[in-house]
Amino acid sequence: MKMDIGFVYTGEKRFEKIGRENHKLLYNTLSEFTPFSIYDQCKADRKDDEFELSAPNQIWDFYKALPAVKERIVVKMRTDIWFSKSSIPHVINEILATLQGKRTFTLIGSELKTHYNNEYDTYDLPEFKIGHKSDKSKVKTADFITIADKQALRPKDEIYNILKTEKSKSGNRLWQRIRKGAGKYSFGQIYLIRANYKPVHLNDKYMAYQFAEGYNKRKHKEALKFYNERLSSNT
Repeated sequence: MKMDIGFVYTGEKRFEKIGRENHKLLYNTLSEFTPFSIYDQCKADRKDDEFELSAPNQIWDFYKALPAVKERIVVKMRTDIWFSKSSIPHVINEILATLQGKRTFTLIGSELKTHYNNEYDTYDLPEFKIGHKSDKSKVKTADFITIADKQALRPKDEIYNILKTEKSKSGNRLWQRIRKGAGKYSFGQIYLIRANYKPVHLNDKYMAYQFAEGYNKRKHKEALKFYNERLSSNT
């Protein structure tokens, strides 16, 4: 059967054992709808990074990994993502919408100021024109996962020219600029793994709390309170 979807892991490997086990939730569900491939294009360290700032390097890692992905649809992953059970149907729908031609570019992740208590929200990315002032990113987006039809991506040489003069270290600003046209971004209950936790802690409620705790506690005190209240007493 022809495969049109390729997942690719990029960046450094962080908490890979926990992340990969959790990602089986996504892969097992998606396999009921369509076949796909999984590629490992992670790097051992940062010593060969092309740029000084983290966000340009994240994007360049992705572009360097693209030739390995033979499929039309690419899904950029990182090893330290934790998918809550509630997020799986939404992420699957985003992938299938791209496969069906209803989407060409989507960014997915979390946001802790106003979306911490929402299951899933999707927005349109702002329009832009290359070389125009509108080419600068106007909104902060999610940046954990990128789903794209490869035809919707800007050429590698063009991206390199953008990145080599880029002064922003925020992937929330930069990832949206790699697309040619329209796109979406979504916030859901998807977290980053912060440490090699004990098996008893590997559940959605604890992972949500530790994710929020890893950010500025003053700025995200409402999110931290929300996730803390959801923790069971034995956790």
